[in-house]
Amino acid sequence: MEGVEAVPLRICMISPIHLSEPVTAARAERLRELGGPDLDVDLVGLPPEAPVGLDRPEDIEAATAHITAVAAGLDPARYDVVVPDCVLDPGVEAGADCEIPVLGLLRLIASGLYGLGRPFSAVTRNETIAAELEARLRGYGLAEGFRGTDILNLGVEKVFHGEEWSNAMGQVVRERAQAGVTIVLNGCSAVATGPSPWSGSWVVDPTTYAFDLIRARLHNGVRPAG
Repeated sequence: MEGVEAVPLRICMISPIHLSEPVTAARAERLRELGGPDLDVDLVGLPPEAPVGLDRPEDIEAATAHITAVAAGLDPARYDVVVPDCVLDPGVEAGADCEIPVLGLLRLIASGLYGLGRPFSAVTRNETIAAELEARLRGYGLAEGFRGTDILNLGVEKVFHGEEWSNAMGQVVRERAQAGVTIVLNGCSAVATGPSPWSGSWVVDPTTYAFDLIRARLHNGVRPAG
């Protein structure tokens, strides 16, 4: 309504792994920057007993349990929406029992990509994440147009070195483009790759695109409700 200041959507992002304090602070700062004036974003980390990387199916199960517990303990008066900071959407199903709506990054992103009607692929750092991402897409009914996942075989430490990650992605993006796939989902929400250096291809930053989709809904008067 004209003359009425819009109220920012209050989002709590929850990390899927245990992070050091400096890494948590850097990620939280980036999330606030990406949120801008429309999205008031906090980041909550997981305790030391949580996984330090999603390298095995058991790690994903543990991350899901931790995220579910953290979400259940949040104050509904403080946040409007909970979003796991991970493209695998850990804890989203369990969010049905949470007082605060829980949104999944992948579900948001894949819905947007599906609506474009163009083929897309993904990159992940390991096979465990690739398998879970593909299972999620099938479960959401959003796998049409998906052309598979390329695995970078990188350690979790590379997640926090955007330049090294981008260098590893270079050949994948070029080869996919040659095959007619010019949309590549970066399968790690914590990687800050910046603008795509690959002409003609769109490397989808999960958090940026998800926030753009949420922001578009807000500008049309629709606040997410899980």
